[in-house]
Amino acid sequence: MQAAAVEAYGRAGAYVPRDPVMQRANVSDLEEFREIAEYLDEKGWIAEGGEDYRVFAITGAGIEEATN
Repeated sequence: MQAAAVEAYGRAGAYVPRDPVMQRANVSDLEEFREIAEYLDEKGWIAEGGEDYRVFAITGAGIEEATN
């Protein structure tokens, strides 16, 4: 979550691309990333990711979670 929040510059509603988030979080496997993203989506911390989470949005709750 922190990697995505950094890529979003801490702005809720910002869209972030998957690849820089994966690199920043040291996740190299796309399937592993998708599973993590689905979990974060279910928690309400990210949104609008589609099936592959190539680009997704960070929610206000996600920013709050990442900065606490």
